[in-house]
Amino acid sequence: MVSIGARKKNSSLGFCTKRVVVIVSALALLALGLQASSLIRSLEHDLLQHSFEKPMNATLSGAAVLTETNQIGTNDRIVGTGSDAMSEDQKENWKQKMDAWVYEPKNVNYFWKKMGDRPFQREFYSRLGKGNFNRILDVGARSYNKFCKDLINSTSVEYLQMEPNLPSDPSDLKNDGLFECYMNEVREKYPDQGSSFDLVIDFGVFGWKLVQNEFDDTKVKGYVNSVTWLLRDKGCWVLKTDQGWVPNEVEFFDKHILPYFTMKDFDNHAYESGHSIKGGNFNFFFFYKK
Repeated sequence: MVSIGARKKNSSLGFCTKRVVVIVSALALLALGLQASSLIRSLEHDLLQHSFEKPMNATLSGAAVLTETNQIGTNDRIVGTGSDAMSEDQKENWKQKMDAWVYEPKNVNYFWKKMGDRPFQREFYSRLGKGNFNRILDVGARSYNKFCKDLINSTSVEYLQMEPNLPSDPSDLKNDGLFECYMNEVREKYPDQGSSFDLVIDFGVFGWKLVQNEFDDTKVKGYVNSVTWLLRDKGCWVLKTDQGWVPNEVEFFDKHILPYFTMKDFDNHAYESGHSIKGGNFNFFFFYKK
C-alpha cells in the first residue's frame, strides 16, 4: 500500500506514467479499430465473391404457385400449378432459408464491374445476342439480373427467367417471360415448353454447394432431366460451379450429366469447358444435349 507522502513524492513520475498509459491505450484501441475495420472489409469482400452472390432460388421442387396460364408471351409473368406443393410450414421454412442465402447488392453497377465472376458474366451475356441462340432460359432471377437482357442486346433473342421466389420488387426484373417455378417441377407445370430452348444458363444454382447439400440422387436426376427436356436437340446447358460444390466433380459428371450431354467448348472456342475464374473459385462448363 502506497502512503500519501509517497504519492506526493512520486507525483511527477505518476503523472508521466499515466500519460504513457493513456497514450499506449489510445494507440492500442486505434490498432484494434483498424484491424476490425480491415476484418470487416475482408469479410464483405469474401461474401460478395462467394456464396452470397448466388441467385439460387430456382431449384428444389414444390413451390407455392398460382395458376394463370401455360402460354408464354413477351413480358408475361408465367406461373404454374402442381400437386406437389409444400405445406405452409414447409414453405415458410424454405422461405426463411432462402432469405438468408439471397444477396442483393446496394451498388449494382459496381457489383457487375468488379465483384466475383461478374466481369466474366458481363462479357458472356454480351456474346449471346450475336450467336445462334433464339430462345434463352436463365435459371434464377434477382434484381441485379435486370442487366442481363440489356447485355444480350438483341431484339431477335427471347430471354426468359425461372424464379419461384421473386425479389421484393418484381418490377426490377427485365425479361420476355418468367417461369415462376422450380426446375424440378417445370415439366409438370409447363408441359408445352419441352424442346423449346437453345440455351439454359445456370449460374449459381445447380453448381452451388449449398444447393447440392439439399439434393439426393433423385433430385439431381430430376433437375438434369428437366434441363434436358427444356433444350432443343444440340441445345446448350451452361453450368457454373463453385470450388468444392461436390466431393468429386469428374465422378459426378460421369454419373449424372454426361449420359445425356456432351461437354464441348462454347461459341467457336471462345471459352473451353472448365473455364476458370478467380483462381478456380468459379468454373464454367458447356454441355450440349445428345
